[in-house]
Formats: sequence, C-alpha cells, structure tokens
Amino acid sequence: MIEKASEQLVYENDESNIENFESKSGEINLYDCLSYFSVEESLKGDDKWYCPKCKNHVIAKKKMEVFKAPNYLIIHLKRFSHTRGMFGSRKLNDKIRFPIEELNMTSYVIKNGGSKVIYDLYAVSNHFGSLGGGHYTAFAKNPILKSWFEFDDSRVSKISPGQIQSAAAYVLFYKKR
Repeated sequence: MIEKASEQLVYENDESNIENFESKSGEINLYDCLSYFSVEESLKGDDKWYCPKCKNHVIAKKKMEVFKAPNYLIIHLKRFSHTRGMFGSRKLNDKIRFPIEELNMTSYVIKNGGSKVIYDLYAVSNHFGSLGGGHYTAFAKNPILKSWFEFDDSRVSKISPGQIQSAAAYVLFYKKR
C-alpha cells in the first residue's frame, strides 16, 4: 500500500497543473495527486470568475472536492500540459505510483458517513506517444481468475501485478469494496 505523502508536498497553487508541486521524496504517487486536486485555488487575472449577480469578473476562490464516494471511481491522470504563450502543449511522462489494492479515499470524500472508503484497482488505460498521436493499451483484472491481463490491439497476455505501474498509465479504474 502507498502511504499518503501530502504533508511532504510543496504546493504553488497559482496554476492548476501537476508541474507546480513536487514531492520531496522525488516520486509522485496518487495520494499526492488527490491532495493537489483539492487545494484551494485563487481565480485572478485572466482567470477571474464571472459573477452573474454583479455582472463583473471578480477575484474568487475555487476548491474541488469529492462529495460522495461512487461505487466505481475513474481517475483520469493529467498527462498533457497546456500553457499559454510560446510553449504550447506537451505530454507529461512522470511515473505516478498508484495502489492496486486498498486505495484509501476516506480523507478525500466529504460525505463518507464516518466509514472507510476503500477501492481496488480493476483496470488501467495506458497511453504511449505524444500529444499529436500515440497508442493505447489496457490492463484489466479478470475477477474470476484473479489474474491481470494486458490488452494490446489483438494481443492479450497475462501479466504480473508488478507490471501495472508505468509512466504510461492514463486512466485508472477502481471498484469500491
């Protein structure tokens, strides 16, 4: 199981992309991403919020949170960075460690009824390539055989759980216990 490392992160929340935090351990894990997702952000400059009441763009605060735990949790990892100006867009190839079993979402869900919110991974969608194109593969767990398989076009092969963690992981599929 991956331990939560949110207290080890350095946040700069003026922008909303993964490049603005770094783990002191040098590794990024899914708990880092979840913590960063819920950091309060200031909306200012070109990103001011439009107030329908006063009909002006005003400085505001924004915070994203998970209200209620769904039975199936799909996490889309931000793999593309879009910046204004001359740098444009690029793919982020950082390896993000994620738990295969026991993703503990308890502290990230507002309405959990005081009970633990635990998920297990059952599939991963991978993206290889760049912003302009690439190739997709998938890993999925067969619930009857309790084995993991890789799906790559017409080829299906059995893999070990240790092969699931990669820098190509793009979308994570979890089922609530």
